[in-house]
Amino acid sequence: MRATKVLLIESARNNGDSFAKSLKRRYQVQIASSGKQALAMARSMRPDVIVLDAASLRTSGTRICARLRAVCGETPIIHVQPQDMKSSDSVADILLVMPFTARKLINRIERFAAVAQEQSVELGPFNLSLEQKTLVTPWSEKKLTPKLVALMELFMQNPNTVLDRKYIMQYVWKTDYMGDTRTLDVHIRWLRQIVEPSPRKPRYIVTVRGRGYRFVLNDEDPTPEPDAPGTETLEQPELSRQSYPAQSSDSSRRSRSSELPEPAKSSKRNAKAAQKNGVVSPAQSQTDQAQAEPPQTRQSKSSEAVSEPA
Repeated sequence: MRATKVLLIESARNNGDSFAKSLKRRYQVQIASSGKQALAMARSMRPDVIVLDAASLRTSGTRICARLRAVCGETPIIHVQPQDMKSSDSVADILLVMPFTARKLINRIERFAAVAQEQSVELGPFNLSLEQKTLVTPWSEKKLTPKLVALMELFMQNPNTVLDRKYIMQYVWKTDYMGDTRTLDVHIRWLRQIVEPSPRKPRYIVTVRGRGYRFVLNDEDPTPEPDAPGTETLEQPELSRQSYPAQSSDSSRRSRSSELPEPAKSSKRNAKAAQKNGVVSPAQSQTDQAQAEPPQTRQSKSSEAVSEPA
């Protein structure tokens, strides 16, 4: 059973009897010396009971009590007032007027401590409030749906124990139907987003392949099974980019030749085939003969062609 958390607000220069020593023997006590500090501590520690010793602050404490109520909601507040400044305008649950003994204050705290124990579950770094439906972790505080509250309560009541999927469905959803358990997988994913520091690498809510889940609260460092139901699939690493060589000159020539018209392609293929087989076309024969003749012969032939009558 966890210790009841008490936020005690009293002056640091309290000349009278302090309640801190008596309360620390029974409870987990945090002390604030001003209203401003008390508001900040109330947000962070979420006490089970708040004791406002306005008598030590030399004030009625009515305004401080109202601010605490606005911030802490239904958290029980015990308001201690001085005899000469007592007021009935306080919004506290219990109003005490000095002087009285520490035993009387402890008796009042015990009323709320028993209720707080029944309405909350604390295990390791997690605190689950069954009444307010909130889950407090070292990194966040979140409101939960009723099903998530039941699921988290089941895990916290059975730490380091493998819970079968069928048993979880019976406890949380009150059903024996196992035809479709995607609802369970979705709720596990939602709960991991609150409980886990890194939901993609769960270390508290761990999948046990073929069976169910286990809530781990020891020094183990579990390795999640990425393909099991209800687990997060890790992102695949980015593939390295490959550089491909530039297109060769032969391939560029092939691409250019593919752009030629069809007749030109056919002529070019025929010419290459003729050269390969040793066959010379008439046009090529005339060209070769003209290149083989001396320049004077070519000149005389051209003059004869000019002098010939029409």
